Amino acid sequence: MKTYLLGGVGLVVLCALLSASAASDWPQWRGPSRNGSLIESSPLADQWPASGLKKLWDSEEIPSDDNGGFSSPVAAGGRVYASIVWHSDVPTETRGIDDLVLRQLGYQSVAGWPKETVDNMEKTRRELDSKLMGAEYDKFVEDWLAKHLDAKKRQTSGGYVRGRFNRRGDAIPLEVYDKLLTVSKKRFPNQAAMEQWVNEQNFGEKLSKEIIAAVPPTMKKAEDVVVCLDLATGKTLWKCAAPGEAVGRNASSTPCIVDGKIYALGSLNCYAVDAITGKQVWSTPLPSKGPASSPMVVDGVLVVNAGKLAAFDAATGKALWTQPKAGGGNASPVAWKSGEKTVVICNGKALSGVDLKTGEVLWTTPAGGDCTPALAGDLLAVQTSNSKIGILAGKLTATGFTNLWNLPYDPLRSQSSPLIVDGHVYLMDDNYHWCFELATGKQLWKEKVMSSAITSPVLADGKAYLLVGGGSKIMMMKLSPEKRIQLGQANVRGALGVPSPAIADGKLILRGRKGLSCFSLTANGPVAASP
Repeated sequence: MKTYLLGGVGLVVLCALLSASAASDWPQWRGPSRNGSLIESSPLADQWPASGLKKLWDSEEIPSDDNGGFSSPVAAGGRVYASIVWHSDVPTETRGIDDLVLRQLGYQSVAGWPKETVDNMEKTRRELDSKLMGAEYDKFVEDWLAKHLDAKKRQTSGGYVRGRFNRRGDAIPLEVYDKLLTVSKKRFPNQAAMEQWVNEQNFGEKLSKEIIAAVPPTMKKAEDVVVCLDLATGKTLWKCAAPGEAVGRNASSTPCIVDGKIYALGSLNCYAVDAITGKQVWSTPLPSKGPASSPMVVDGVLVVNAGKLAAFDAATGKALWTQPKAGGGNASPVAWKSGEKTVVICNGKALSGVDLKTGEVLWTTPAGGDCTPALAGDLLAVQTSNSKIGILAGKLTATGFTNLWNLPYDPLRSQSSPLIVDGHVYLMDDNYHWCFELATGKQLWKEKVMSSAITSPVLADGKAYLLVGGGSKIMMMKLSPEKRIQLGQANVRGALGVPSPAIADGKLILRGRKGLSCFSLTANGPVAASP
C-alpha cells in the first residue's frame, strides 16, 4: 500500500493522542462504545440560528456511491479518517454492458413480482394515452400503484413504475433487459464487437442506438484507499492506497481506530495502517469482496463480517478463525463481555453470539438484516428485516440469549441502528420514530417523520442528531420517554442519506457526494478554517 503524505504533524503529540482513543473521539462505526453515543462531549448548542449551521470546511473531492461507496467518517486525535474503494474511469478498447449501464437504461429487477402484476404494468404503459397528462395522469398512476402494489412495494418501486409509465411505449421492454443481463459480466473486445452483438439481437434501430450510446468507452478501476484529514481545517494529511477491484457501492465499510492504527476493509483485503504516518502495517485477504460491514477490534482481535464472520490478529493480520454459520449481509458486529469471556454478536442471516477466542457459535435467534445491535449492560435491542419479528430485545448470558419482547412490523428498510438511552430504545426507521421501554417493550410513543433513509442517529451532549430527507437536512432532537422534541433542523445539501454522522470536538462530520464536510455544533462556533 503506497502512502502519499500531504502535510506535517507533531509526531510525539499525535502518538500520545492516538495511543488510545479518547471518550470524546468518534473512532469507529457507531462511536466510541459502538452504540451511537458520544461518551464525553463538549457543550453543544441547544438551538441553531435561522441561517443554519456554520460550515467549517469541505474536503478535497472524495468519490461516493458507485465510485466510492457509502462508508461513514471517523475521528480521533484531531484527525478525520475514511476508507474508500476509490473508483475511477480509465479509457479502454473493451466495452461492457454492466450493472451501471443497465441502471442508466432504467433496469430494476422484477423477479420477485407476481407475473400478473408485471404483465399488467407492461400492458398499461404500452396502452397509455399520450394525451393523459398533469393531475389526471398523476391520479391514474397513484390509483394503479394502490391497486397493484402493497404499501412497501409502493415505497420501494413506485418510482420505477412511474418511470416506465412516463416513457409509455418508449420504455425498454423487460425481455430486452433479460437479454442484456446475459452479457452483463462480459467484456466485449472492442466497440465494433459490442455494436455487432446489440444489432444481432434485433432490438430495433432506435432501441439499439439507445443501448449503444449508454455504454462508455471506459472501464472502472479501483484502489483501496484510507485518507486522513486535519479535523480543524479539512486539509488532506495523507492517503494510503493499494491495488483493488471495482466492486461499486457494495464496498461501504467504516474503518476503526485502535492503539494508533486504522483498520479498514477494502475491495479484496483488510488493512492495518499507521494512523500517524499512513504507512501500511499489514494486509490480508477478506473472506469475500467489498463488504459494507464495519470492522471491530476487541481484546487484540480484529473481527470482520464479510459474507461470514472472521477474526484476525490485530497486530499481525494472521487469520484466527472463520465462522460461516454467523455473519452475512451488511450488519456490523458488536462485543459483549461476561467475566473472562468475550462474545461477538452479529445480526446477519440470524442474530448470533460467537466466542471471540474460538469462533464457536454459542447461540442464535431468528432476526436478520443490516442493523447493528445496540447494547446496554446485558440487554440488547436490534431492528430486523423479518416482518414477523420487527424490532427485537433480549437478555444476554455467557452462553445464551433470551428473547424479552419484539414488535412485528414491516420496515421499508432495516439498516438504521437504534439508540439505547436510560433504559429506553429509540428507533428511527425510514418513516417513523419510536420509543420503547427496553425491559418490557412497552411502546411509549410513535411519530411519523420525514424519511431518514438508511442512516443511523447519533447522540452527544444529551441531543440526538439524524440525517433526513435523503441527507439534505440534519435534525437535532431531545429524546425522552414522554416525547420527542425537535430542537433544530438545518440544510446540509450535498450530504448522503446512507452514511451516519460523526461528532468530535464539537464538530459534525458528514460524508457527502463529493467529499467530507464539517460543521460547528458548539453554541458560538469556532471561526471557519482558512481555505
